Amino acid sequence: MRAEVSFDDIILFTRVEPMLICQDCQSAFEKLTGQATCRQCGRRLTVVMENPCYDCQRWQHQISFNFRNVGLYEYNAAMKDYMKRYKFLGDYRLRWLFAKQLGQFALKTKRLLVPIPVTADTMAVRGFNQVTGLLERCHYIEVLRAAQLTKNRRQSEKNRVDRLRLSQPFELVKEKAHLIAGKKVALIDDVYTTGTTIRCAATLLYQAGAASVIGITLAR
Repeated sequence: MRAEVSFDDIILFTRVEPMLICQDCQSAFEKLTGQATCRQCGRRLTVVMENPCYDCQRWQHQISFNFRNVGLYEYNAAMKDYMKRYKFLGDYRLRWLFAKQLGQFALKTKRLLVPIPVTADTMAVRGFNQVTGLLERCHYIEVLRAAQLTKNRRQSEKNRVDRLRLSQPFELVKEKAHLIAGKKVALIDDVYTTGTTIRCAATLLYQAGAASVIGITLAR
């Protein structure tokens, strides 16, 4: 890969960021910024879809609070392959591909950042939380942890119906819960699928006294 440096970059002593992937691979990721998206979940809208989308209209009848999520990229084939390599094959170096962008976007909200946790079993197998890996350049508070439930399949192994029936998978870290009382919070996750997981987390944060909670996900 060759990084192109302009004459202005040389004159102004602009810092040249190293290229992490080639331009062909980079162009395969589809940004959602600037696209028509659902105002509640951030999914790309087609011409026949309402806003908010049908899924979010159903959520309005199931939860007692308004929730908004912003996705930075569409969960297309390129993003699916990225998640496979990063999460399931364990290539931790790949966190740097989106860490800067996600971190900058999250910090601009001026909210307290709370990552979605992984289970102890996942941590033992994978060795890292893929969400905190993407937030490595940011200050965040791990005020949530995965609840100690009976053995279940990982979220990635569940179908849509299973995800929508998900019971509360998280619990508050009691000694840190006071840190979010009265604060505006941004929940950070890697992928928004049905929205069940992130809304379960938001429910706990509201119960702990958060002033408002939004979601930010790398992909939708």
